[in-house]
Amino acid sequence: MAPTNAPPPRWNAALGVWDGDRAAGADFVPPDPLYIFGYGSLCYKRDELPSDEEFVGRVRGWRRLFAQSSTDHRGTPEKPGLVATLLSDAQLDALGLRAADEPPSACCGMCCRVPKDRVADVLDALDFREKGGYSRDVVDVERAAGGAGSVRALVYSATPENPNFVRPTSIDAAAATVAAAVGPSGPNPEYVFALERWLREVGEEDAHVFELAEAVRRIVDAEG
Repeated sequence: MAPTNAPPPRWNAALGVWDGDRAAGADFVPPDPLYIFGYGSLCYKRDELPSDEEFVGRVRGWRRLFAQSSTDHRGTPEKPGLVATLLSDAQLDALGLRAADEPPSACCGMCCRVPKDRVADVLDALDFREKGGYSRDVVDVERAAGGAGSVRALVYSATPENPNFVRPTSIDAAAATVAAAVGPSGPNPEYVFALERWLREVGEEDAHVFELAEAVRRIVDAEG
């Protein structure tokens, strides 16, 4: 799964995206067959990813966190929004965002197997879609309902080293950012509420998402 010797991506500070409009590490060799693990809008936007198999999955040792500034989907360069990324426990530890006695993290999302004849198109579309600071990685995904063993899946995560990463401070600060942002993909609150709704529909808990959604809802309701 090693990347090729392509030059490192360059950051376009004015637009808040990688030059070339591609995710970092787009040369990274993906798993075969190609499974994609989505933990944000891919959970509820099922028509955006063709699949011949899909299931609610869980990755262990990783946590979903609203810590990525969005200037190209749920915000603009002038008023960025805030969207989810997936951070490993090692990254959380380095940032001081995980207690020493805390058990390993886990994140629930949607895992899809891409038809072989659609792999190139899907990767091209996702690399463009995730140009705002995301990089390719590979994770082991368990089936949340149990059953057959785990699969290796491609995931797009925005690491703490990317220029759009926003170190979390408080839920209230994150909610204020979300409530005020609108981008080409729509209002930022819509993204948070849709993810919250999907998690509840599949019977999964995510205290971080639920707390943020409630804080955003208070602001939106107060503003009428």
